[in-house]
Amino acid sequence: MLYKLMIVGALLGLVLCEDVTETEDCCSVEDKKELAFMWHQVWHSSYTERRVTIMKAVVKDILNKHPGAAELLKKKGIENLESPQFAAYAVKVSHAFDTVINMVEEPLVLEQMVELMAEEFGTRVGLKKSYFEVYADSMEAVLNKASTCFNVGAWHRCLRRLAHAISEKVPAATK
Repeated sequence: MLYKLMIVGALLGLVLCEDVTETEDCCSVEDKKELAFMWHQVWHSSYTERRVTIMKAVVKDILNKHPGAAELLKKKGIENLESPQFAAYAVKVSHAFDTVINMVEEPLVLEQMVELMAEEFGTRVGLKKSYFEVYADSMEAVLNKASTCFNVGAWHRCLRRLAHAISEKVPAATK
């Protein structure tokens, strides 16, 4: 659930920075191009095993920083990150994240995807706004290690915008 929520966040934040003046918090057009470039280098469709490895690393990072997240993810097979159950979950989440990144330069489609996903998460009990930040932190930390051409600034600006945007979009999310 936590990963799906962050994917929704990713969708929202990658929409143009229409509500923000050009500041360092804005996920600019240039930032989006950096994301797309790096993403294709790390996440090519032939890298399913790499996707699972990255998602394992993200889960480990989340659990190290926020052990309470284990309760939310226990139905996803996190007690055994080598299990087929967790691998299936990781592939599902990675495909969703891949879709989001590939829509970076299609803001109107991205916005509609976010609307649909926000509806799905809108009724989740126990959802907290901070979960979006947790996911963004872990994705940024892991992807920074997975690519030699990782643009820390672009990913940080965009992931922060994404996390904030989705946390505000999902009505059930609490502080």
